[in-house]
Amino acid sequence: MEFWENESERLRFLHWIEADTAWSVVKDTDLTYLMKREGAYAKAVTFISKGEAKLSEALAARFPELLPKVTAVHPTEPWFIMEEIAGKPLREEPNEAQYKTALQAYARLQQQMSRDVDVMVQMGIPDRRPSILKDEIRRYLPEMCAGLDSEKRAAVLALQEELSMMCEELESGIPMSVDHGDLHGGNIFWQSKTNTPCILDWGDATVTHPFFSVRVFWNALFDLLPEEEDRLWMQKIEVMRAVYLQEWHDIAPQEVLERHLTIAEELGCVYRAISWHVYITKNRRNQKDSSDKPAQWLSLLLEYRELVHDDVGN
Repeated sequence: MEFWENESERLRFLHWIEADTAWSVVKDTDLTYLMKREGAYAKAVTFISKGEAKLSEALAARFPELLPKVTAVHPTEPWFIMEEIAGKPLREEPNEAQYKTALQAYARLQQQMSRDVDVMVQMGIPDRRPSILKDEIRRYLPEMCAGLDSEKRAAVLALQEELSMMCEELESGIPMSVDHGDLHGGNIFWQSKTNTPCILDWGDATVTHPFFSVRVFWNALFDLLPEEEDRLWMQKIEVMRAVYLQEWHDIAPQEVLERHLTIAEELGCVYRAISWHVYITKNRRNQKDSSDKPAQWLSLLLEYRELVHDDVGN
């Protein structure tokens, strides 16, 4: 019973989802409790993801082809029930065309949700627009660097002013929207009946610059490679950049889109490091399970900058 603080909480949850029905536990961590029965899933999350239920319900109503229907949301607890998805995670049978289709559909969702940023914040979705991210960088970057060796620590800290300027540049030009926060091939299913993608698990969602979403998605492109080879990975990223930005061509000039995406690819590493450091790990019962995540993302920032430099040089 890792998720629940005490047995009475678990029993209240079981009572709410009708304990006399044949539910079985499929996930039990200190962040998520997930149960399944034929045709449905019941999910409980911590206050870290308190807006997930309402956001999932709202998105499913607006984009029924892209999210599973949410059939019940608890009025006070972060609990909800959703319909089962008929399909498989993209990462189980990686298919480049399906990854492209999912990215395109997600971009269209982001554009429509840009009209509702205030509504999402009211739902409990964290507001991490670039101006707020800039303050987070100033406050948390030094302590996050504690997990790096001295050389990497100095390299990241030397970028602080540049990172702040990146935040300022992202504050205008493209409307803010929702970032899923964990957009990878395990959270995107391919629905066999409709031959369309379905995006799950919005517990890490924030209101911020929409292009931050590509940071995790780019990492997921390793699923499409026969082996982990950086040169091939950068080639896949180049293909997906064009796919994603094509969906935004009516929103801003091409040079603005490309510039914002370039920034988001790098600044997104710091954004994800702060996500783990501030919004997740510090609020977990088992902090050691993810205490190394910020350093990993900051290391990726340095590695990615080097890869991009090499790619341009070639």
